[in-house]
Amino acid sequence: MPNSNRYRPNVGATIFNKSGKIWIGERADIINSSEWQMPQGGIDKNEEPQKAVIREIYEETGIKSIKIISKIENWIKYNLPTHLAKEKWNGNYIGQKQKWYLLYFYGSNKEVNLNLHKKPEFKSWKWEQSRNIETQVAGFRRDVYKKVFTNFIPKINKTISYL
Repeated sequence: MPNSNRYRPNVGATIFNKSGKIWIGERADIINSSEWQMPQGGIDKNEEPQKAVIREIYEETGIKSIKIISKIENWIKYNLPTHLAKEKWNGNYIGQKQKWYLLYFYGSNKEVNLNLHKKPEFKSWKWEQSRNIETQVAGFRRDVYKKVFTNFIPKINKTISYL
């Protein structure tokens, strides 16, 4: 049984374009349903969260043309469903604690490459309105996304008003 005090350090990325839409990918490892999420991933030992988010975005999406706009200072925690927590990370964690970053994408959609790894994280991707994302993500992530969007949507609107 995973230790209840153990959360895997992780970063999350809210990437938006000049239209204010947010990048989401459809998870490649979910077979019987369609689940979408924003890029996220583990922080390596001795890695700064800001470097981790840039690395994870590139590894999962191929995107390089981004600029960090903001971040949420506090860790946001979520628990995985028990059956997933037992399978992932050798059962060492009950969930993740995440540092979230808001990034502006100024490149071309041609930059997106989901196949940089032998086992891609995503099988497809799209730009989506924030209000539509919540219903497309796994239930255990929804509260995290609400917190992230509450913090970042005003910043997205402010940024695109200057573009």
